[in-house]
Amino acid sequence: MRRQTVILILVSLLLLLLLIPIRLAIMILLDISDISKILPRSVSFLPIIGSVLSAFIVGFLVKIVALKIYKEEKPARIAFLAIFFIALLIFVYTINVPSIGPSPQKVIYYTLYENEVYVNPYFGEISLPFKEMDWTKEYGLRPSGYLKREEGIVNGTGGFVFQNITSVYMGIFVYPSSHKSPKCKNALRDLEEILKNKGWQSIEVPPEALEKRNFIGRLINATMLQEGNKAVYLECSDVMAYGRLIILYGEKEEVIELASILS
Repeated sequence: MRRQTVILILVSLLLLLLLIPIRLAIMILLDISDISKILPRSVSFLPIIGSVLSAFIVGFLVKIVALKIYKEEKPARIAFLAIFFIALLIFVYTINVPSIGPSPQKVIYYTLYENEVYVNPYFGEISLPFKEMDWTKEYGLRPSGYLKREEGIVNGTGGFVFQNITSVYMGIFVYPSSHKSPKCKNALRDLEEILKNKGWQSIEVPPEALEKRNFIGRLINATMLQEGNKAVYLECSDVMAYGRLIILYGEKEEVIELASILS
């Protein structure tokens, strides 16, 4: 009996290694099949369905092995349930999402790492290729009155999802509630005036930036300015009851692309 249990454990561990490829295959099939048209396309839907189905498949395979080893239905059912829930726990605990209520830090987290724009139907959540770097003060684009900030550069050359974005500077500034305080809108207006006084010209905001989906808030105001082949995009949004100011600076085409996909 002990030898049988050891064999089952080893086989189960081996089958658990198949979770990710099985999950990937399921999400690809769902995405390209006709059935995907009648399924909801909300944030993380395909990764969740892929996780549950892959956990079920691996559990079922373990059940078959257990039947071969023990020749009994009861230990096979126990093995199935155990592996099924272990697989689900693996998926749950590998997703690092803050569980405490809204906060300035959580606004930044959802902007950079848990954003529905970056939920790839095949690979699940994909973080923005963001590297921390202070830059707004040097470029004269640092606002005041914010609660928390995060600055850096977005460089997608190392991946395949953001490969057209090679160097866009990005700043995220979180302000008190936009319902109680106009600080976010005022900061956007002040930065716009500073840029115009330096000779920057207002240009049309990409329609995609105004129409994008945002499951954690709503767009309040956005503007875009250009000088030569450089552009600055400014966006104020109401996110999780906070005002969130986003600043993008870089080549015009790259700024437009990033502005159009940010939620």
